This record gives sequence, C-alpha cells and structure tokens, in this order.
Amino acid sequence: MESGTDGQARAGTPKLKKMVHEMRRLINMDGIILDCNEAYAEKLGYTTDEVIGMSMDEHTPAEHRADMRKEFDEWKETKKSKTLKTWIMSRDGKEIETISSISSSINSSGRVTAMLDVMMDFVELKTFQKFVMIRKFESLYENSPDLYRTVNYNGTIVDCNKTYLKDLGYDSKDEVIGSNLLEHTADRSVDTLRIHMATWRKTGREKDSEIWMKRKDGTEFPALLTPTNIYDDEGFMIGRNVVIKDTSRLYETEKMLSEKEKIDKMKEEFLSMITHELKSPLTPIIGFAQALARPKLLGEMNEKQMEAVTTILSNATTLKKLIGDLLDAHKLELGKMKFALKEMSVNGLMDVIEKSFQLTAQEKGVAIQCVTVGEEEIRMVSDNDRVKQVITNLTYNAIDFVPKDTGRITITAERKDSDVVFSVKDNGIGIPPEKQKQLFAKFYQADTSHSRKHGGTGLGLSICKGIVESLGGTIDVESTEGEGSNFYFVLPMEKRVELDPVS
Repeated sequence: MESGTDGQARAGTPKLKKMVHEMRRLINMDGIILDCNEAYAEKLGYTTDEVIGMSMDEHTPAEHRADMRKEFDEWKETKKSKTLKTWIMSRDGKEIETISSISSSINSSGRVTAMLDVMMDFVELKTFQKFVMIRKFESLYENSPDLYRTVNYNGTIVDCNKTYLKDLGYDSKDEVIGSNLLEHTADRSVDTLRIHMATWRKTGREKDSEIWMKRKDGTEFPALLTPTNIYDDEGFMIGRNVVIKDTSRLYETEKMLSEKEKIDKMKEEFLSMITHELKSPLTPIIGFAQALARPKLLGEMNEKQMEAVTTILSNATTLKKLIGDLLDAHKLELGKMKFALKEMSVNGLMDVIEKSFQLTAQEKGVAIQCVTVGEEEIRMVSDNDRVKQVITNLTYNAIDFVPKDTGRITITAERKDSDVVFSVKDNGIGIPPEKQKQLFAKFYQADTSHSRKHGGTGLGLSICKGIVESLGGTIDVESTEGEGSNFYFVLPMEKRVELDPVS
C-alpha cells in the first residue's frame, strides 16, 4: 500500500508506516543478482541498475563469503526455505548484519530458477522489537499460556512468547524472529492465511481465523488466531499482535462427536431394521397361535396340543414386547421418541386400563382395581398412549411379584394442584431400600432369580422413567420388603417441555 506525500494514508485505508525495511534480491544459480528492490540498493549505496548483474560475493564481507556460499550451495541442492543470519556489505565497505529468509523462485513451468533472499537490518529489527515491547504488558505476553506472536505489516515475525517457542519446538527466539509467519503455517492453510493477510493489509480489519499451524518438526495442529493491530504514536498501523489458541482438544472432541453421531445413526438404522425383521415373523406366529387357541376355529385339540399352542402364544407375545422395549429404550436414549400431546380424559384412560386387565387378572388370580380420586372429571394435556404405556408396564411388573390368588393391585389417579399423580400399588414381595435407587437404571433388575422366572430385559422401568421425564414429570417408588411396593409418577396438567411433533 502506498501513502501520500504528507505521510498520511489514503482515504479509506489504514495508516501505515514501515519501521523495518525489507531488502529483497533475486539470485540466479550462479550467484548473480538478477533483480533487487530499492530498499536493498539504497542500503548498500547503489542504484538498482548498478546492482543487477553483480555477484552476491561483491555484497558479502570477505570473512563471511565462505559461509554465504555454503548456505547458497545447500539451497541449490535441497531447494528448502530457511531463515538465517547473514552479513552484507555496502559500497563504502560498511558491514550490515541481517536476518535473511531464503526461498525458491519458480517459473511458469514449475522449475526453480533463482533464490529469493529477503533481508532485514538486524539493528532496525531490534529497534522495532523494543518499540513493540513498550506497547505491551511484558509479563502477560511472555508468560501467557496461549501462544503469542507479533508480526510486521508484511507478515514477518518480530517477536513471540515462551509458549510459542515451546509449542512449536524452537529453543530460542533467534530461530523464529525474522521468519515469515507462513513458515509456521501448515501447507493446507497457507492460501487461507495469505488471503487473510492481504485483506488485513488492505482494510486494517481484525478478524479471527482458524488455521493449521506447523511445528519445527513438521507436525501440525489446529489453532484459532485472534489478532490485534499495533499502531505507532502517529496512528500508523505497523503490525499486529496475534493470540494463538491450540484447539487440538476441541478438534478431537468435535471429531469424536461426529464419529459418535455416525455410529448412533448406524445403530439406530440397524436396530430399526432388526426389530422390523424380528417382528415380521412374530405377527403370523401370534395370529395362528391365537386362531388355534380358539375352540373349533381350526379344529379340536387335546389338552397337550392346547398347552403347546398356549406356550407358543405366550412366548411369542413376550418376545414381541421385548423387541418393542429395545426399540423404545434406544429412541429415548437418542431423544427421538415421538409424543402426541392432546387434551385427554384421565377418567377415560383409567376405565380403558381396568378393562384391558380383566382377562389377565382372572388368569393370574390377581385382584386389579382402578380408582380415580374425586367427583369431577380430570382432564390434562399429555400423550394418552404413552401414559397408558407407563401404567401398563408398572402393572405388569406388579402382577409378576404379587402372590397368586391373594395378590392385590390398586391403580390410582388423583389431581394435586396443577399435577396429576398416578400410582400402582401392590402387596408383593417388596424391594430392599438399598436397591430402590437403582431400579430405574437401564438393564437393572432387583432380583435376578425373579427375572429368570418371569423374563424381561430390565428395560421396563428405565423406559417408564424416560417417558415420564419427557412428558415433564417425575417417577419414584416407595416399598417395604415383604409388604409390597407403590410405584408412582407425577405429570403436569399442562405441557411444560417442548416435545418433537408426531412424525
């Protein structure tokens, strides 16, 4: 960017003043200078025309020529970029120490034709560094756990902190200062950073960017760069301080979450597929078993045949329920169970539940009673089918653990303020206090001997808990060992949580 003759920046662009002048020269494979900028020529007391065609040896003090030639020959062999200290000599014999950054110049055919040598006067660089130090809190900069670096207008690093050196694998600032920030940038992010720097030089606008950094040993890590412009006393933009946060952990976490999402999706698809495939053959099995069990529908059967058919029907029905439980548990885990929130009659629901258990109660020899407390009808906004599912699960659990012929189960619904309390109370074996807290955990069974006798996956109560909490309620148990249990859940009369619409 150019500035006007009065030293002020043109309108609409940031004020700029270069305090460290970069000297550039282009050297062919024979060590002849093909081109240079004015800063280089003026520094050495020549015109650019005079410099072109001269040997680099003529601009190198005699005692440093061997070292310079060694570095030059090494570059010709490897073509690798490098930052090093060098010496140049002016027309009048003055020796100037510089920080030199060498890289390759490539023609349109992709062939390396020359060496680009970008140098800065070491004294000027130190002066600029001191100037920057005045404008920052040294302790905050040097001892920050984050990586800090300071660059000039052209992207040359003029300072950095201890963390920057440590994390990038450098031993001292001499290895870093004078190098271009692109040398510390992974190849995948070089173009991104170039564009970002070009925009910054044009507008002066500070903007965070995410790139990949490169350490001395070539390893890479993701980072977030947060820049802050540096201005001199006259308001000219002379560079920027950059805070660099290593985001490796965040990147790995995001990667793991992405992988987990993929796995969860695969699990969901697999479970949906396998449950469908398992349910498909069960439907005709249950249908034909029910037909066989009906007198004279498909012919008379003797006692043993009927017993076999009853066993088939019972086990097929149990298997179908287990498959349903697995699918429900998985949907709850992923937060994908659907709910239909509508106004419902609690009294009507209790009537339906009482009728649905009449046959089971007779077969098991259990007395099941449904009670709705209060004379007025109780109405609430919830998912009728899901509330019925919870009560049904709790009731079947109670049936398994009450004594035959003398078992009693009372299902109750009662309004309390703005909530409705549902309970399933039994006179079964009860649950020890130390096991009550774990009852609603997935796959937990208080007594494995009973689970072997009655079947089940240990998912029923976990599913009940998931449904109740999704409907904005709570579920718990009160139980005394040897006297029975009371499972109860509380639901709001009005919706309190946002639920997915029915698909």
